[in-house]
Amino acid sequence: MKTNYWMLIFASFLVISCGKDNRWDVELPQEKVELKITDISKDFFNTSVGLNTLQSRYPFFFDNSVDNSVWEAQRRDTLEVAVFDSVQKKFTKSTYQDDLKSLFAYYKYYFPKELIPQIYTYSSGLQNVYEPIIYGRKEGMLFIAMDGFLGSKSSFYQKERIYPYMAKTMNPHDIAPTVVQAIGREIVPFNPRQQTFVDLMVDEGKKLILADALLPKTSDELKIGYSKEQLDWAIANEGDIWNYFIEQNMIFSNDKTYRERFLQPGPFSKFLNEIETESPGRIGAWIGWQICRKYLDENPDLTLEQFIQQDTQLIFKESKYKPKKGDGNYSQSETASKDEVEKYE
Repeated sequence: MKTNYWMLIFASFLVISCGKDNRWDVELPQEKVELKITDISKDFFNTSVGLNTLQSRYPFFFDNSVDNSVWEAQRRDTLEVAVFDSVQKKFTKSTYQDDLKSLFAYYKYYFPKELIPQIYTYSSGLQNVYEPIIYGRKEGMLFIAMDGFLGSKSSFYQKERIYPYMAKTMNPHDIAPTVVQAIGREIVPFNPRQQTFVDLMVDEGKKLILADALLPKTSDELKIGYSKEQLDWAIANEGDIWNYFIEQNMIFSNDKTYRERFLQPGPFSKFLNEIETESPGRIGAWIGWQICRKYLDENPDLTLEQFIQQDTQLIFKESKYKPKKGDGNYSQSETASKDEVEKYE
């Protein structure tokens, strides 16, 4: 894998369905949101366009510490050009652009003070496929590495040995949900003093509520990156999952390993028992989503902007979240704590 110039440049420049009644599926104002979408790579891989012209046109795209000979070699690199050609063939239609127009129309509706970003698409030569979206909220800029969405069965992903659980969210229809994730990382407030497991779950839940609002016609599977079977599993086992978290004294714990076990993408969530391989990854994020939905059910007059800023502990407490326990056989590895259950009750 080549040195990741793209991410380094952008990072330094930017300083890096909810039920039967969908409260988010609102009628938008007549004024349309105009998006400016520029394909940087069309110019970059067009060698008839001089490098000086490119650097003048897209100064944020180039690292001045990198010699121009490196950029010229990259413009002619066989793999880079092949990936770019694949991107051009894959995105002959503008479906993803329509998705983004709708997304940002809702974004402007719910957050009228936020900037509608200038969007730049590019081909990263497979360097940024794991983090294909960079959103600069203050700068009003959004970068999309289009080679991060070539389709789960892309031969490039197979050659790069990208894990199947990651490749399954690298399709063209995953662009809009991934953009919402990037927006969520910017606008959902981070409180370093509230980092218990339930705080982290609710934080992730807030980002998924954002997806509910900005993508009201998109399926829950796409919003969280699950298959239909994985979503069905989560729904069927919701009560048992929550009961496991309670009995294992996890809810108010500051154990940093829970983030990797239950919140980050993975082939499955790590329950450390025989059940885990049946589960989808990020099950803690899914539970946080349900907590947030329950809280919003209890507070129907709250605006999205107010909700995003709301205290995570207050959301948990006032959600009155208590899913019904099922018949799942979740064996314990620790003794249940009465104190933990009492906090929950």
